Amino acid sequence: MKYLHFMMDQFYSREFIELIQSNFDIGEHQFILIKKKHKKSYTHPEKYPNIKIFTISREKKVFEFAISHIKFFTKEYLSIRKLMRQAKNIFIHNLTEEITGILFGFKGKARILWVIWGTDLYDYIPIDMYDRYTLELVDKLDNKLKSMLIRFYYSFFHAIRKIVIKRLDYVISAHQGDIRLFKKYYKTKAECISKNIYQNLVDFEKIDKDINFENEIYKFKKKGDKLLLLGNSGSPSNNHLDLMIRLSEMKKQNFKIICPLSYGPPIYINKIVEKGKILFGERFIPLLEFLAPDVYFFFLKQIDLAVMYHNRQQGMGTIHILVYLGKPICMKKTSGFFHLIKKNTHIFSVNDLEKLMLSDIGLTRAMCEHNKKIALHELYSKKSVVSSIERLFCLLDKDK
Repeated sequence: MKYLHFMMDQFYSREFIELIQSNFDIGEHQFILIKKKHKKSYTHPEKYPNIKIFTISREKKVFEFAISHIKFFTKEYLSIRKLMRQAKNIFIHNLTEEITGILFGFKGKARILWVIWGTDLYDYIPIDMYDRYTLELVDKLDNKLKSMLIRFYYSFFHAIRKIVIKRLDYVISAHQGDIRLFKKYYKTKAECISKNIYQNLVDFEKIDKDINFENEIYKFKKKGDKLLLLGNSGSPSNNHLDLMIRLSEMKKQNFKIICPLSYGPPIYINKIVEKGKILFGERFIPLLEFLAPDVYFFFLKQIDLAVMYHNRQQGMGTIHILVYLGKPICMKKTSGFFHLIKKNTHIFSVNDLEKLMLSDIGLTRAMCEHNKKIALHELYSKKSVVSSIERLFCLLDKDK
């Protein structure tokens, strides 16, 4: 077997499998999907050749996982080890705790490639995720005992991860900044490759459809208002509070804030809604539920300015849609920011926020059209991704 892929069972994994199936010799590939019990199934083995589902208990974390699947050598686990020994190349799509547990102690000849997804890197390196006010809020909401257990859990797993990472032959990321962070914090002989192997799953034809909703609840844009998008989720890494405090100093300007908070820690989300209403009143509009794709696209078309205050690469799916729509985006200088700059995308730094709010600077029509072309042809288009995967497979064939 040429290629063995480890992935969590999720939407993006299924789409990658379909991409391989429709563009490459599927007979050369075997996929092992780690599925958490009681979680939604995205990939059904009967629909795809060469897929095995490895189910783990939803409640189990790494220690229990290691005991139940390594110490007692279950038949299922041994069959996976056999496939690992047969494989020439092993792809890790997102180095989760579960996949780390399976790879730990493997001494076979296969070359191992880790494709970085983001959290599988950032959760284990000392990045200052939070700005001043967000950090104060998170500390205030923190459950000390729970945090201590989480820190113990991550330190335990980090030790195992370091051993697994030393065994890697290649590390792959679409973002040069993530590669630099990896090299800074991990000692390894792995060759690092800046390459994207995942396509943009956004249906641009759907975005272009002129849909109008009768329900006024989705019509956020009113005449004369500047509509701001604040972040992409209810995760504290959005640094909502710091950005809101900065925007509160511009309250004399005519703007509304749309704040997506459909997922994230509930206690944190409730506090952000509370703070938003205190600072901006009815001008602060929290989105607390997931929106259907057509509603989401309709909402994004109304945005005048998107502000992403993350200290790490995050929310790139939403950012790519906004690039396509020709919306001005204001970001911190993360690896995602520099990735867009490298692609010649017109993007703004958070240092430009006040000027953007005053409309002193912005995107011209020509810039918007340029960004749209970049989103369509450069940012993870199917054609460029298939070509990228082909070149990666050729590299592996040469390095035999």
